[in-house]
Amino acid sequence: MSAIAPAATYEVRLDEPVPYSYVVTTKRGVAGCDVPTVARQLMNEDAVRHAAQWADFPGYVPARYQVKVFDADGQRVQL
Repeated sequence: MSAIAPAATYEVRLDEPVPYSYVVTTKRGVAGCDVPTVARQLMNEDAVRHAAQWADFPGYVPARYQVKVFDADGQRVQL
């Protein structure tokens, strides 16, 4: 995995926790310098909101959701 370049553009994705495999939301065209902020927003807002909707199912704990970052070529990069 490569590192995030501040001037590049990325896709930042929030996935459900393992063992679930649904993509909760995706933010496209995120500048590299904004990736950490977007990742925090996804975890602090979107994961919390999504987990609340699925509270009756085990494993839907906001802290267990995963943020994944991909470059323009679709390669995963390290957050």
